Amino acid sequence: MAHTRILRAFAALSLAVAGVAFPAAAAVASDGDPAAASSSLRPASAATDVDDFSYSSWDAVYEIGLDDEGRARMHVTETLVARFPDFDQNHGIVRGLVTSYEGASTETTLLSVTDENGEEVPHETDEEDGLLLVLTGNDDDYVQGLRTYVIEYEMRDVILATEPEAGSSAPPADEFYWDLLPLDSTQPIDRFRAEVVFDSAMSAALNGATRCYTGPSGSQDECELDGPTSDGGDATFRVESGALPAGDGVTVAIGFEPDTVVQPLARTPDPVADVVPIVAAVGALGVSAGSWVAVSAFARRRRTATGIVVAQYDVPDSLPPLLAAAIVPGPKDVIPSEIVHLAVRGALRIEEGAEAEEPRLRRSPGARVPDQLDADALDALFLDADDVVDLPAADEAFAARMTALQQSGTTEAQNRGLTEKVRSRGAMILQWCAIGIAAVGLVLGIWGAATGRLSAIPALVAISFGAFLVLLSSLYAFSKHTVLTAEGAQAYEYLEGVKEFIRVAEADRLRMLQSYRGAERRQDGSADVIHVYERLLPYAMLFGMEREWGDVLEQAYTREQHGPTWIGDPTSFALRAQLAAFMASSHSAATYSAPSASSSSSAGGSFGGGFSGGGGGGGFSGGR
Repeated sequence: MAHTRILRAFAALSLAVAGVAFPAAAAVASDGDPAAASSSLRPASAATDVDDFSYSSWDAVYEIGLDDEGRARMHVTETLVARFPDFDQNHGIVRGLVTSYEGASTETTLLSVTDENGEEVPHETDEEDGLLLVLTGNDDDYVQGLRTYVIEYEMRDVILATEPEAGSSAPPADEFYWDLLPLDSTQPIDRFRAEVVFDSAMSAALNGATRCYTGPSGSQDECELDGPTSDGGDATFRVESGALPAGDGVTVAIGFEPDTVVQPLARTPDPVADVVPIVAAVGALGVSAGSWVAVSAFARRRRTATGIVVAQYDVPDSLPPLLAAAIVPGPKDVIPSEIVHLAVRGALRIEEGAEAEEPRLRRSPGARVPDQLDADALDALFLDADDVVDLPAADEAFAARMTALQQSGTTEAQNRGLTEKVRSRGAMILQWCAIGIAAVGLVLGIWGAATGRLSAIPALVAISFGAFLVLLSSLYAFSKHTVLTAEGAQAYEYLEGVKEFIRVAEADRLRMLQSYRGAERRQDGSADVIHVYERLLPYAMLFGMEREWGDVLEQAYTREQHGPTWIGDPTSFALRAQLAAFMASSHSAATYSAPSASSSSSAGGSFGGGFSGGGGGGGFSGGR
């Protein structure tokens, strides 16, 4: 309702400014009628703010008793005499009635709206922000002067079981702690009077503790509460007040012996319904996360063949970078690695292009292609029998070919029996456990909310969200995952041996080379270090070790007094700079995608310590 008042105030201010700025126009609009002209010259706030009226009197009778279940039922009759201005401003009043109290629904039911003669008053109802709004009148008729509205309604569960504050000697009690007037109101009241009547069963249980508070919300100023007076066994309390400014309320607190009234299930503490669903949500998500860990552990176990890694200084022709990338977890720069692999094998040469960010590839005629994947890579790089191509800086077609090329390595790994798609049994067991936990928690959450417990709603929200995430996680846990076969595990351990050779110190590498018969040899019988090191460069790139291995190659080039023959300037020993520039350009070309169009541009109050507005009820009052 607050936003409605803001709009009304803004409209009132606008019309007030218009009325002050253009009084002549207002007079003309009245067609010479002095009364109309006078009306048009009234302050705009008086003519437009429907909340600008008052109550001549506000009388209420609260009749409270126990139903067949022992729960509190209240019948209320409010007689409101509103004083409207003597011009067309209001169609009626708006009375807001609360629909919940301390976690339970009050089951508020409107019975009738009549005038002082018992004639029905036109009205309609709406619900907003926890209130049942009763809107009297209609949009066609205005009301002026004094108008009486008799509103009858019923509520349930208005008595609250309370515990005294820590350190207090007061015993537990049931309590009627109720706001008799709406504190969210802009209408002053000339006179207020209320009666609270309890049936004989409840009257017999009164414990003598009563309080009355008055003033704005939070006020601890006390007022006089008369009673109880007895009439046929029914106890009656009365409270009266003179003029009350807008926003002032009257709150009463009347105590009863404990367990006088049966509390609704929605208000009864229930840790199972309120807590277990939340615990189940956390537990289900934890177990579901465990299924992901189980998949990861399953994949790691499948990478083990013998568990022994031996340093290796060469890689067989049947294991080009495109295929090795499907075996090594988290490979780096697959397409740049394959291009360098083809270059060091003599199938092409990497040169400077017309643009710095577009290196040139020159195909070597008649070069031996060691593997079919290498042949596929050459075909994807050199189209239409071209022998020279520039790697494009921004070409979606080229990037699509490179993506397909990398995917072909993954497919070929499965075709050659190095990988397979299987489900993790451990992950499936854990995920089924997570689903079971989430299902139990969801059933408890729904049951708790179905009893009308407002306190169970957060638990229901938590378990619903948790169950959704668990089901989403099932798509991964129950899926088949690519893992290594026994042959693939052997190839993986071999590549780990290559990584170990790249990692060790230079002296250790030279010692290893001299001990192997298969190393490339010079005429003097020593190993051709540059030849061996160059062939390992693409795999160092896959492992993310190209900088370290580039430094090793530079040192080797310096010793031999010649640079690389397969990239850039053969007279330069600065391989790392050339390699870094090429990797950046080739990676960008292989992964390019055009930018999208959108990116272009409960303690009681009857023992004291209460305050006005601290109870249930109250609601809202305003104009229409």
